[in-house]
Amino acid sequence: MKNIEESITIHYTKMSKTDKAIFEQILAAPKKFVGLSIHDLSKDLQVSSPTLLRAARKIGYSGYPEFKLALEEYVREEKISLASPSETLLTSIISTYEKSLAGLKEGDLEKDILEIVDWMNEAADIKIIGIGNSALPAQQLVYSLYSQGKFYEAITTETQIYFLQQALNEKAVYFIYSVSALDYYENFIELANSINAKTVLVTMNKDAKINSKPTKTIVLPATSTFLRNDGSLRQLDMRLELFLFSEIVSYYYDWITDKQKKSEK
Repeated sequence: MKNIEESITIHYTKMSKTDKAIFEQILAAPKKFVGLSIHDLSKDLQVSSPTLLRAARKIGYSGYPEFKLALEEYVREEKISLASPSETLLTSIISTYEKSLAGLKEGDLEKDILEIVDWMNEAADIKIIGIGNSALPAQQLVYSLYSQGKFYEAITTETQIYFLQQALNEKAVYFIYSVSALDYYENFIELANSINAKTVLVTMNKDAKINSKPTKTIVLPATSTFLRNDGSLRQLDMRLELFLFSEIVSYYYDWITDKQKKSEK
């Protein structure tokens, strides 16, 4: 079941002011709304039923019944991250980032990273893909590798992706950065799979349909949304984890490469 707070984080940039107002009220007092019909919840939130349904679908739920069950689970597991009354805005921001970093640490990704680095060392080429909000983390990996003395290309437009699809290399590794794991990439991944090229999807959406398609999918924590003391919903830049992952991969790549060079002497 999709966690409501994570779903809001992943799809935050798609939300309208009305959507944000809906989820502000729900997250501020989730127990109050558990079990309500769409009609009753709409009435309490002072919006129409279609507006509430659209908001639920916008953050990844198939309809109101799934959202209703997710809210029940959210309350049952007490996954509620309201700012403490004693917290300042500064400490709320820092606490939210600390939560994200703790989730990344608990993810135990080292085995996956080592395998990815092995692929990179054996690859004839590496392409790093990301469009929209995910373009900067893709470029960060390019920069991080460049600082280690390696240069690879960032693919940051749909036009570039279209032409890249026509020239896929079976000996290449293709990184795909996508916060929400866009279905848009499904065709690209299937084409890469058809020639046995390696694909690595880096996302924050653990429930995405395409997660099973790449050679490896890395799901980073989505914990960047919080409620301020005034009840307003705010989101920090969720790409922090993506930037950090890029730096970690670069560091491991340099470390493993250096070890191999020393062993060959």
